Amino acid sequence: MNIRFFIFSMFLLSFFIINAAENEPVTEKKEERGFIFGSYGRVQPATDLEGGSAKWVNIVGHGSRLEQGSYVELDLAYLFEQPANGPKFDFVSTLAFSESLFHSNGKWAALNTLRNLFVRAENIIWKPLNMWVGSRMYRGDDIYLLDFWPLDDANMYGGGIGLKFDTWTVDYYIGFNRLEIDWQYQEKQVVTDTFGAESITWMDRQRLVTGLKYEHKYQLSDKGTGIKWKLFAELQRIGEGEKYNDPVDDENLISYPEDLGWSVGGQLGFYGYQKNSFFNMFAKYSGGLAAYGLLSVPWGFDNEYKTTNAKEFLFGLSGNTEFKHFGNMCGAYVRYFEDADPNKYDNDDFVEFIFAIRPHVVLHEYFYLAFELSHQLKKTNGLTRLSDDSEKNILPQVTKISFIPIVTIGGGNYARPQLRLVYTAAFQNDDTKALYNKDDIRSQRSVLHYFGLSAEWWFNVGHR
Repeated sequence: MNIRFFIFSMFLLSFFIINAAENEPVTEKKEERGFIFGSYGRVQPATDLEGGSAKWVNIVGHGSRLEQGSYVELDLAYLFEQPANGPKFDFVSTLAFSESLFHSNGKWAALNTLRNLFVRAENIIWKPLNMWVGSRMYRGDDIYLLDFWPLDDANMYGGGIGLKFDTWTVDYYIGFNRLEIDWQYQEKQVVTDTFGAESITWMDRQRLVTGLKYEHKYQLSDKGTGIKWKLFAELQRIGEGEKYNDPVDDENLISYPEDLGWSVGGQLGFYGYQKNSFFNMFAKYSGGLAAYGLLSVPWGFDNEYKTTNAKEFLFGLSGNTEFKHFGNMCGAYVRYFEDADPNKYDNDDFVEFIFAIRPHVVLHEYFYLAFELSHQLKKTNGLTRLSDDSEKNILPQVTKISFIPIVTIGGGNYARPQLRLVYTAAFQNDDTKALYNKDDIRSQRSVLHYFGLSAEWWFNVGHR
């Protein structure tokens, strides 16, 4: 661990702790303790109306979630009994399964991963103080229609500490993230006199992640209308290491140096003006490692295999407004990205944009009729080679129109569970078709169809 990161982060956290004594702690409601089972999930059997499975047509990093595959998270949590005036402990685990379902591929699917495995404690000595340790999806607000967390989305193995008051919260976290790919981790087969043939760790580069979040809320009325703003900063570091290609010798080694990354951003939100209603704006600027994302492998290194010159600017919007008989959800973002190599006219440098709106009409208390319109485009700085071997600068664009009857309970866009019928027509221009291999059916169609059934649910997930 780089001690400079730790000292810098603790210095920032201490600023907020010193000024916390004059604030009144949060007044908590009495809650049920004990075992809790929760889940988020979706199942979406679909066809392309031409005898094949439905194709996901997105050219940006975070497209419409309507066509996503089946997925489920199972939450198993235990909320320990709280001693009088003592600390409150929660254990949380989340088992996640991928879209590999037996009836779609005839294979028995194994557990995909543990998305959460942590213990959290509150009311530690001082009522506003809380902390956690473990493996966690540590997230803020999302853009639901795009299934995207544009500001804070730390997936890591570590811990955090925070303060929570009536009007503001501050959270600090530090941990590690490692992907078992040959940029971060490699093993090597060796022979020893004692153990014979065995596998040893050749390269092990954990990525250190540390960040600070501050959120402040202003209540504007007794009916729950309010404004909030949030500030976010994150630092990343990865150590040096050597990657080998067989056979292992000096000519087949790549020496990766220590590398750094950072992100700063903010959020402004307005909420509570109607039932389930809010509007959020996000902005984030990232450099180095952080421009690529925690779960991505960097590309386009500079001459020293570093990411120092990589940069990303992201601006996003998310909102939901509901009235008695109709409502609308929206989501959008624009992202500008440059990799770290000195070539600024290649296809690794780009700007991408998407917006989506989903208005609905309430035909019955339990039956909605929704529509979704989205448009996405991606502009790269380089030339694209076409099927006739010519090259040109292209502007791929996709427009989607969806028809979505919904059966639900509870009322509103965020009522769950939902049963849906989904039909989507995706209109793609010639530049989009040029992105695919000539044998890909998507390169041969200007209009692609998606028709299917969908179920989505979530319950008891607030303890995450």
